[in-house]
Amino acid sequence: MFVIPIRKSAAAFATLLLFTAGCGQAEPARDPVSTARPPVPAAGPAKAATVITVFSDYRCGHCRAFHTTLEHYRRDNPGVRIVYRDWPVLGRESVEAARWAIASNFQDRHADFNAALMTAPQRMSRSDLQVAARTADLDLDRLHQDLFAKASDIDAILQSNDALARSYRLQGTPGIVIGDIIVPGAIDRATLDQVIARAGKQSAQPNQS
Repeated sequence: MFVIPIRKSAAAFATLLLFTAGCGQAEPARDPVSTARPPVPAAGPAKAATVITVFSDYRCGHCRAFHTTLEHYRRDNPGVRIVYRDWPVLGRESVEAARWAIASNFQDRHADFNAALMTAPQRMSRSDLQVAARTADLDLDRLHQDLFAKASDIDAILQSNDALARSYRLQGTPGIVIGDIIVPGAIDRATLDQVIARAGKQSAQPNQS
């Protein structure tokens, strides 16, 4: 695994330092999203060549900024797959928002609800969640039923997300994983393009082990 630490003042990909996980660190687990049960929210072709896993918190301003960048990338590259790993690290309101987001996946409305939450007020009150749910055309009655009936499934996803984020040595949100590259922080479009290109080159290289 390669880790790209993002400095707040960094603007160019060339200034980012690369570290290998082989230097005294355990190899992080691969994201088991393709076989996970219950399914983790995702959008895009199941067999996409490019998969971007994002660990985020709906109350995180940097996550919101990266969401905009990611949506622009998706618009230009419809063949990409995005895996949404809710990682609520900013308190009770974040946890509730994450639970609602995961529950929306049972209605196949996660992408729309995710977008609505990323532009909702950051305080994430119950009324904010309800407004976002209506914006995403969710059935609120069913959503509340799923939050109760599928609570154990939602808990399992959140626990899996937390364990995976920690295995990647992430210390906050957003966390971005593309192939064998881990980016602990928000990046701009130019940097995202370059990280994806680098990940593609790495995956194309023959295994030397």
